[in-house]
Amino acid sequence: MQMQPLGSMVAELTKKWWVFLAQGIVMIALAYLAFTKPATLIQFIGIYILFEGATKLFSGFGPQPSDQSRWPALIIGAISVIVGGFILTNPTGAAGVMTYLIAGWAVVVGFLLVLWGIRLRKEISDEWLLIAFGILSLVFGFLAFANVEAGYLTLQWIFGMFMVVGGILAIILAFRIRSFGVRIGAVG
Repeated sequence: MQMQPLGSMVAELTKKWWVFLAQGIVMIALAYLAFTKPATLIQFIGIYILFEGATKLFSGFGPQPSDQSRWPALIIGAISVIVGGFILTNPTGAAGVMTYLIAGWAVVVGFLLVLWGIRLRKEISDEWLLIAFGILSLVFGFLAFANVEAGYLTLQWIFGMFMVVGGILAIILAFRIRSFGVRIGAVG
């Protein structure tokens, strides 16, 4: 089947379906760590955020169609790399500001994912998954900000639940995007 003129933005997104799959798998692994090994969670959060940022930067710096802005992926990627790098290089200092860093990161990323999903809604039918993932990120960010004084255990559970639900949504989104890419001939 030949690719139909749906816009190169959608075709490029379908070629990068694996980014959402990788993100979902890492999120579920982090949820497992949050519930079973909370002492090592700070370092793994830093690794996840750094990984998420690197994949978004890779996607943003990759080939882009003329009708697609690379800025959402680049902004998400840059913020994630900075926050993840800070957490990994300064875990003691990061522990004190971890909640604020993670909450701020989640709010910004959630807002950008919702905008990205809204922009794609005329192009794909499963944009609601991207929007839901963004809203989930926003909710997690606001819950984390609201529970800063509640203690580490509360934040551990909020983070773990966010990672489970977000990971599942990211994996579903990856396979829906890939399936759509196969249908339009953009993915083999």
